[in-house]
Amino acid sequence: MATPVIDIGPVGTDELQAWAALAHRAFLVPHRPTAARLDLLRKASADQRFRVARIGDVACGTYRTWDADLPVPGGGTAKTLAITSVSVLASHRRRGVATALMVSSLAEAREQGAALGYLIASEGGIYGRFGFGPASETVHLTVSSPRLRFGAGLTEGIELEATDDLAVRLVAPELYRQVAAGLPGALPRSGLWWDMSCGVLPEAGEESLDRPAVIARDAQGAVVGTASYRIKGDWTLCTQAGIDLLDLTAATPAAYRALWQYLADLDLTDRIVAADRPVHEPLTWMATDRRAVSETNRTDFQWVRVVDVPAALTARRAQAPGRVVVEVTDPAGYSAGRWEVDADENGEVGVTASTRTADVTLPAATLGSVYLGQNPLTRLYSAGLADEHRAGAVRRLDAMLAWTPTAMVGHTWF
Repeated sequence: MATPVIDIGPVGTDELQAWAALAHRAFLVPHRPTAARLDLLRKASADQRFRVARIGDVACGTYRTWDADLPVPGGGTAKTLAITSVSVLASHRRRGVATALMVSSLAEAREQGAALGYLIASEGGIYGRFGFGPASETVHLTVSSPRLRFGAGLTEGIELEATDDLAVRLVAPELYRQVAAGLPGALPRSGLWWDMSCGVLPEAGEESLDRPAVIARDAQGAVVGTASYRIKGDWTLCTQAGIDLLDLTAATPAAYRALWQYLADLDLTDRIVAADRPVHEPLTWMATDRRAVSETNRTDFQWVRVVDVPAALTARRAQAPGRVVVEVTDPAGYSAGRWEVDADENGEVGVTASTRTADVTLPAATLGSVYLGQNPLTRLYSAGLADEHRAGAVRRLDAMLAWTPTAMVGHTWF
């Protein structure tokens, strides 16, 4: 069978309905795109680039991209191409469509001058072959409300305001922007994201949806935390309802504890379910009864693809000083090369091309996995995902790249 010619092109605003219908079908969404959803996509198209793949006259694949300044270790940002809505119709699998989509998106990243490509994978076995590595993990927390208590005085100085998402919309974006700097990989949230999340632009049928929320302020009245949630299920005389925690951001440990305690104390409820929280969540360690918090569904979340090694590594800071010659293998060519990575006592990183013998060799996907500092290189080395040519070099590079997140904020979906 002849190799099909796959054409990838932009999507006009008048084509968004067909694009959305194709993406819905590929992702098994059981309903057609609503008028409200299409209106949101049109608004998004001002900043995002929609693409469709065609074989002949048949539209068979989709993706969309936009530019983002992604927080990286050390408080800085790296220019990043965010990639989402990657889909291929089941009837056109194994015909090179996914490869064409990813080749196109990575070429776009290079054209845009991005240091990184970024996505959230619907399936874990797809993107490694395109040089992406799983760079962070997510976990679901289930909290027994009656058992969640903190030590005396741990929430002092915090005032809580019971409100709704519309009030949160006014204060949360700036709080998130400040706090997310402490969580490498925290995707920036656009104004449209906040409008959708807070109900300023509700989906059809959501106009009457109750959107409870709470705002935490410090003794000076500054906003130091927000939480948005929904009631899950109905309470009866014999059973309690639950709480779905949609978002919780806190600038201080006291605000974090106060928000969780507020949720745990809500009448007629006995549990809090929080999806897609970072695995470094401190809640278990703060609780007087750590078994009040259980974890499930721990899995990869953010995937990173380094497309410009010097730009990516110099954008972040190093946790420890050191000098290591790193050879990156990359069949696609974007990050292939041998680099001398030099970190000084202040964490400043320099990267120069080198002809010296490599101390460590690793694939582009491994570099992506360790880039945000949340996956130890020593662990990936033990898994056979890196090679060491000088004794101690892996441990040295690991010390330079490791980074402990400090932000108390949940992960962001596209």
